[in-house]
Amino acid sequence: MLGRKRTDFMCGIAGILQLDGRRPGREDIEALNQRQIHRGPDGEGVYLDGPIGLGHRRLAIIDPAGGQQPMCNETNEVWLVANGEIYNFRALRAELERMGHRFRSQSDCEVIVHGYEAWGDRVVERLRGMFAFALWDGPRRRLLLARDRLGIKPLCYSSTDNRLAFASELQALRVLPDFDARVDTEALDRYLHLQYIPAPLSIYRGARKLPPAHTLVLTADGAAPVLRRYWQLEWRPDESLSESEWVERLDAALGDAVRSHLVSDVPFGAFLSGGVDSSAVTAYMRETLGPGLDTFTIGFDQAGFDERGPARETAEQLGSRHHESVVDLNILDLLPRLVRHYGEPFADSSALCTWRVCETAREHVTMVLSGDGGDELFAGYPYFPKLVERFPVLTGPRRVRRLAGDLLRRIGLLNPVPTLAESWYGRSPFFDDALRRRLWWPDYHDRIGTTRTWHEAQFTRVDRLDTLSQCQSVDLQTYLPFDNLTKVDIASMAHGLEVRVPLLDHALIDTVTRIPARYRMAKVDAAGGAGGDIWCGKYVLKRAAQRFYSWEFLQRRKVGFSVPLSAWFSGPFKNELQVRLLDPAAGLGDWFDPAEIKRLVSEHGQSADHGHRLWSLLFLAQWFSQY
Repeated sequence: MLGRKRTDFMCGIAGILQLDGRRPGREDIEALNQRQIHRGPDGEGVYLDGPIGLGHRRLAIIDPAGGQQPMCNETNEVWLVANGEIYNFRALRAELERMGHRFRSQSDCEVIVHGYEAWGDRVVERLRGMFAFALWDGPRRRLLLARDRLGIKPLCYSSTDNRLAFASELQALRVLPDFDARVDTEALDRYLHLQYIPAPLSIYRGARKLPPAHTLVLTADGAAPVLRRYWQLEWRPDESLSESEWVERLDAALGDAVRSHLVSDVPFGAFLSGGVDSSAVTAYMRETLGPGLDTFTIGFDQAGFDERGPARETAEQLGSRHHESVVDLNILDLLPRLVRHYGEPFADSSALCTWRVCETAREHVTMVLSGDGGDELFAGYPYFPKLVERFPVLTGPRRVRRLAGDLLRRIGLLNPVPTLAESWYGRSPFFDDALRRRLWWPDYHDRIGTTRTWHEAQFTRVDRLDTLSQCQSVDLQTYLPFDNLTKVDIASMAHGLEVRVPLLDHALIDTVTRIPARYRMAKVDAAGGAGGDIWCGKYVLKRAAQRFYSWEFLQRRKVGFSVPLSAWFSGPFKNELQVRLLDPAAGLGDWFDPAEIKRLVSEHGQSADHGHRLWSLLFLAQWFSQY
C-alpha cells in the first residue's frame, strides 16, 4: 500500500469523570466498554486515576501489541482514549520529535498526547483526520473532549451534578445507574421533521452529543464546563481564477485528499454506487494504488431502485474486483439490530442499504473509502437549483427594491412571502408542521415551534452568503453529520469495518470553499458546454473527473441508496405494520393520537405515499419497545 503505520484506532471510547471526590469503579468503565464491544472486539483497556476512569475497546487491524489504549505521555501524566484516524500524523510526529518529545509507539493517535503537551487544546486545529477523543491532564485534573471538524466520528455524554460520563454511542450510557432515560420531546419533534436528531440533542433528557468542530473542557473541581468551537466552515470565493484553473486546483486537491487517506498496510476497498462521488474517489484510488481494488455495491430486484448496472460499468472501467449483493432482507427482522446499534430513533431508510454494503465489504476488506459528502460539498442535491432560481442573488436597483419590500412586509404594508429558510423548512417530505400538529397530543404542540426556531437559526448564521452557499452550509452542518455520517459510522462499526471519507478532508474543503458558486453548480447544454439551460450540480467535480470518465458517463442519473418502502408497506408488510404501530405496548400512544397513525396506514398506497413517515414511526415504536 501507499504507506505503512503500525496501528489504527478505530474503536469505542468511554469514561467517567467524578465531580464529588469519589473514584469511578472499574466495573462501571467495563460496563460502558462492554456495550460498545462491537466497535472494538479485539481488546479492552481501562485506566483509573483519582476522579477519572477511561475505557477503550479496540479494533486491532495491525500490530496488536502496539498502540494500546488508554495511552500516555512520557511522564504518565497525560492520558488519552481516541477513535478515528490522524492522516498527517507522520508530519506532526516529526515536528514534535524535533521539539524533544519521545514516542512509545508507532500509533497515529500518540501525536494527540504530545501535541497537547506542545500546543494545549489547540492540538485539534493541527489534526488532519476523523476523530473523537478524551484526554485527561492529571496535574491539572482536567478533561478535554473533542470531535473532528465535520462530525465523522461520534461522541456523546451524560452530565449530572456528581459526574460526567461519555461514550462513542448513546446505547453505552444507558448502563449508568443514574442515567436519565426520559424522552426529550423537543428532540422527538425534530426526529419527526428531519428523520434524525441533530446535536446537541439526543432522544434522552440525560444525554447530549458533542457537536462537530467543538471541544468540551471540564475540571474535577466542578467548575462550569467550557464548550468551544475551534473550526468554522467559511465560503471565501476567489473570482480571480478561471474555470480551467479551478479544475486544475481541485484535481490536485482531490488527489492529495485520497492519497492522505490511503496510509495503511491492510487491504483497501471502496463503496461504488456508480454516481459521481464514489466513482471519482475510486478513480483517484486506482491512480494511486494501481489495479486490483475491491469495490462494493448493493441493489434491489426492483426497477428504479437498483444501481448495480452503473456501478458495474464503473468497476469495469477501473478494472476493480467488483462485489455485488441484493437487498432481499426482511426489514422487520433486521429492525431490532438497527435500533440497538443506532441507540435512538433514526429513520433514514438508506441505513438498510448501508448496513448491507458494510456487511458485504467486511467479508473481503477491513477498510473502505466512500464518496460521502460529495452532494453537500459540491452542490449535488436536486433541490439546490430550485432554491437558487427562486432566491436569486440581487444587485443594484433590484436589491434595493427587495430590501424595501422586506421592510414593508415587516411593518404589515405588504403581504409576507416565504424566505429561503421558510421555503427550505417547508420542503420536508416527512412530517411537516401540519402533520405533526395532527399527530401529537395537544399537550405537545409547543414542541413544533422549537423545531422551527432551531431551523431558522441555521440560516441566520449564514444569511450573508449567496443562496447556494447558504443551502450548502446548512446541509454540511446538519444533514451531513447528523444523518449521513451517523448512518455510516454506526453501520460500519457494527461490522468491524473502517470507512474513510476523503471528500470531507478539511484541506480539500479549504480548496472547495474558495471555488465560486457558478462553478460548483452551473448551467450547461447537453454536451456540457456553457450557456445552456440544464442545471449541472457538482460541475467542477465532474470537470475534474473527466480525466477518468466521459461527460455523458458523469451526467447519468444516480439512483442513490433508495429503499422501496412505499411498495413494501403497501404489500407484504402492511398488516404487520398496522399491528405493530397500533399495539398499545408500542408506546406511541404516550405522545401521538392512534387515530392519526391508523389514518396514515390506511391512506398509504391508496390516496397518499406515507412510506417514509410510517418507517419513522415503526423505528420509533421498535426503539420504545427495546429501550
